[in-house]
Amino acid sequence: MAATSGLRRVVIVASLGVLAGMAAPAAVAEERDRPNLTGRLRPADPKAASLLQTGLARSATFRRLAEVIEHSDLLVYVETRPLPVPAQLQFVVAASGCRHVRVSVRVPGRDPDLVAWTAHELWHAVEIAGAADVVDQASLVRFYERTGQVSRRNSTAETGKAQEIWAQVLKEMLYRR
Repeated sequence: MAATSGLRRVVIVASLGVLAGMAAPAAVAEERDRPNLTGRLRPADPKAASLLQTGLARSATFRRLAEVIEHSDLLVYVETRPLPVPAQLQFVVAASGCRHVRVSVRVPGRDPDLVAWTAHELWHAVEIAGAADVVDQASLVRFYERTGQVSRRNSTAETGKAQEIWAQVLKEMLYRR
């Protein structure tokens, strides 16, 4: 009995190896055709991963933002969830020479809009990447008091360039040939 059981295990393992080998070329081709996410842009959920992939595939502006972030000291975690605003960025922590921020994008919504809002927030990440003095939420607020507009009433900060990025990426998403 033990010899038969062992033989059965070997046959099953070998069969799985053959099946995996047959599926590999299709998976490799699919992976090759998809744009890669950068190491510093990290999706927190499947919808966020889809938005990042779509942005990288369809928007040159989105790709440029990702490239800047890739060469920065930021780790940008992107999540989707219900929010009272279309999107937001929060400073999480600075530790060991790396700053962590979280981008949240409101769902549900249409993908072109969601990608544009993701890009809008990635522009804010690019702004932070260029401001070494931003190391916590308080210094983030001070940064936007100097460079943008801060609303104490609803705890938001904004820059004109982020609005331009939103419009540009939305245009690229809607009118890409």
